[in-house]
Amino acid sequence: MFYRLKSDYALRGWEKMSWVLVKRPENAVQPLSQEKFQVLILCDGQTDLSDSLLNETFRRTLKQCEEEGIVESCSSAQPLAPYQYYQYYNNRHVGSVFWSVTGRCNYRCRHCFMDAPDAALGELSTEEALALIDQMADCGVLHVDITGGEPFVRKDFWQLIDHLLSYKIVIGKIYTNGWLLNEKVLDEFEQRGMKPAFSLSFDGVGWHDWMRGVKGAEQAALRALKLCKDRGFKTDVEMCIHRGNLDSLPQTIQALCEAGVTDLKVSGVAPTELWENNSEGNALTPQEYTEAMIQYIPKYFQAGQPMNLTLSGVVVLRKDQPYKIVPEPYDGTEKCLNCHMCGATRWACYITPEGRLLPCMPMTASPEQERFPKVQDIGLRQGLSDSYYMEFVNGRVKDLLEANKECGECPYRFRCGGGCRANALLDGNHELMGCDRTMCMLWKGGYVDRIRQVTEAAIEKYGKGGSRAEPEKKS
Repeated sequence: MFYRLKSDYALRGWEKMSWVLVKRPENAVQPLSQEKFQVLILCDGQTDLSDSLLNETFRRTLKQCEEEGIVESCSSAQPLAPYQYYQYYNNRHVGSVFWSVTGRCNYRCRHCFMDAPDAALGELSTEEALALIDQMADCGVLHVDITGGEPFVRKDFWQLIDHLLSYKIVIGKIYTNGWLLNEKVLDEFEQRGMKPAFSLSFDGVGWHDWMRGVKGAEQAALRALKLCKDRGFKTDVEMCIHRGNLDSLPQTIQALCEAGVTDLKVSGVAPTELWENNSEGNALTPQEYTEAMIQYIPKYFQAGQPMNLTLSGVVVLRKDQPYKIVPEPYDGTEKCLNCHMCGATRWACYITPEGRLLPCMPMTASPEQERFPKVQDIGLRQGLSDSYYMEFVNGRVKDLLEANKECGECPYRFRCGGGCRANALLDGNHELMGCDRTMCMLWKGGYVDRIRQVTEAAIEKYGKGGSRAEPEKKS
């Protein structure tokens, strides 16, 4: 009797994650026990698995895999497709790559991290971009999210998409301003059997044109969102809040709901040099932003929780899950010391338009980005195994507290974990291991307790919302 993996499964492995089952076409990853992996590696359609050769544990696990629909029996030898056989990648596993395919843009936003209208970070040539995709495949990358600049301004955009698809890499989300998103673009995706999600910026009814520097940007975004709704493409929106558009938030949420948006992330405007020069008095201090978001929480519940809402740095409010206080990621015990300094970078990496590996996009606005390597210089595999980038990714909360005396002596250190490194660079000490002054303000100013009190009072008064999500307890 022969057993083989079903055609939508493949076996993979990476450093410190050696036994993994990948399910196509979504490329879902399931870590395996050694016992289950040993069974599946023999389900190659060519190894005779007659009962007389199997022990009880093996038979039980094989039966379980068959019941789960992972393997199927076959009466004669039937080899697997080439992509199904076990492949091991000598680098860390990356859940997804967030790739700025260009630094160019057709808008003139007042706050851009990379000064995109002037393409301060440029872009890789077609040949370099295709070679980068080759390296992604060689490192076992399974998911890529695409951003810019504005990704659709690349003339070779579809060439890059097709090259990614040739490696069965899933393109999960595309970040765009929406101006170039039309029926023809959606047709191109559907003809390739794809339905990526789209994330658009929308900075308030009556304010979006001002923020993005292009007349008609607001209508273009709403048109693109409604088009995606009609065509069955998922969307979400990010909104930069400032003094000018604060009062437009309820009206903006209503307009976005009508356009089919179910998820909105509201953030203060990052304090880039571009924003400092172009805010025209609309910049909010971190305290002003936090106060404004706390005041909005009851209004959100009073409106019946019209959509899932993330108030960055404050609270996550979802209709189907407990609320989560953003500045309280840990439970207040020393268990956090061995947690990674930046959890998000453990599962995703950001690649800049010039090919630099960074922990996140906001770091492109800091000179510190130059400490991190370019893929063209060292190769993606080395970048994901032995580089300054990996030194940062592997950093623990205890490393930050040891490097930063002020954080190491703070009474809130076991709840905040030292805060965000990008915030420290942009609006803190301007050092990678410096203080996140926004996090300091939230804890020392009593804002975390206020967020909790206001949210729970709103839930009690207006209903829904559920209980609070528990902070991180894992080591």
